[in-house]
Amino acid sequence: MSARRAPQRATQAAAAPSPTSAHFGFEAGAGRHRVWGTAFLSQEGLAVNLVGGDQPHIGAVAVSIPRPSLANPRQRSASTSVFTVVGHKEDELARPVAAELARVLGRTTVVVAGVHIRRARAADLGKVLENAGRAVEAIIARVKQSPGGAPRPREVRAGTVRAGRVEPGGKRREG
Repeated sequence: MSARRAPQRATQAAAAPSPTSAHFGFEAGAGRHRVWGTAFLSQEGLAVNLVGGDQPHIGAVAVSIPRPSLANPRQRSASTSVFTVVGHKEDELARPVAAELARVLGRTTVVVAGVHIRRARAADLGKVLENAGRAVEAIIARVKQSPGGAPRPREVRAGTVRAGRVEPGGKRREG
């Protein structure tokens, strides 16, 4: 007689977050320029899924690692690497979002971005980047509220997302 095993099934049981992790959603903007997603904060890192537009998808992945600024070692900066899916332009979104989150929060950050707006014009892209900047601010605020979510080792102000870079509230030049 052979013993048959029941197939194992994946479950979607809600795991209680540990004291050093948090999972939350965010959104910014409205209509076709709205961006939204989820963020997972662990003890040493932050993973963000940032989507929006008419067709949310995966267009680019950015990994950003905080480090001392080359221009001023007393300030924090970040080194960022990006992988872009062929035919997509989300690197212009993923890179500055990941870099700003890593810089401000002092954590290795991964951003998966996918925002598609049909027949987008420059103004549409500007609104998406503006909303992404608002999403970054919301993520930073939420992480700072989370247990163990305070920036390390010192706090740096958040900025605004622009095509290909983040411009902080004050002027910043990076070396």
